[in-house]
Amino acid sequence: MAVSSVSNKFDYTTLNTDSGKSRSEVEEQQDRFLKMLVTQLQNQDPMNPMDNAQTTSQMAQINTVTGIEKLNKTMETMMSLYAGTQVMQSAQLIGKDVLAPGKDFHFDGKQADFSFDVPEGVKSAEVKITDAKGNVVAVLPYSAPQSGVKPVVWDGKLENGTTAPAGDYKVSVKAQDQNGKEIALNSYTWQSVKSVQFGSEGVVALMSNGNRVSFGSILEIQAGSKV
Repeated sequence: MAVSSVSNKFDYTTLNTDSGKSRSEVEEQQDRFLKMLVTQLQNQDPMNPMDNAQTTSQMAQINTVTGIEKLNKTMETMMSLYAGTQVMQSAQLIGKDVLAPGKDFHFDGKQADFSFDVPEGVKSAEVKITDAKGNVVAVLPYSAPQSGVKPVVWDGKLENGTTAPAGDYKVSVKAQDQNGKEIALNSYTWQSVKSVQFGSEGVVALMSNGNRVSFGSILEIQAGSKV
């Protein structure tokens, strides 16, 4: 099941705080404006009364500010409701494997699958796999890969034709653009979710390998274990 990207700017620490305020700044401004308006009307020169157009304009400005404040409050309420839903969704990730940004992956002795993100204008790419000691065990070249998230399957084969032993490995991806400039590409590996955190940074999934991944950057979720 794929998860679409979402914003994680909501401060989840505010979900259980009291948001009630006695009086808003806009309400205080309205009171001051009305008091000043009444005072001006009471003390105006009968021979030179206030300009109706100017008074109407001032009242329209106050109404506009009031409308914006009400809209902001509505959006805050909607964000709180959305955040609560996202909390419930993210809690269900615990104990599951997700395809998320990272370099570490586990090879089970049969095959390993991961992905990398290809931007526009990439001429060629090279996937390099290293073992726990940092030794390069495989290099997978890609010529003119299409832009987007590209899946990769490594069968564990080494240059000598043998199969790499089961264990933990790392993947890194480098590419060349149309001008021959070398760039590093983002990789996505299968990782096990240990727990989730909620705070000012949004929802963050903590992986069993120590990696921290934002909820919105997870590409895929799998119930069965791949790690």
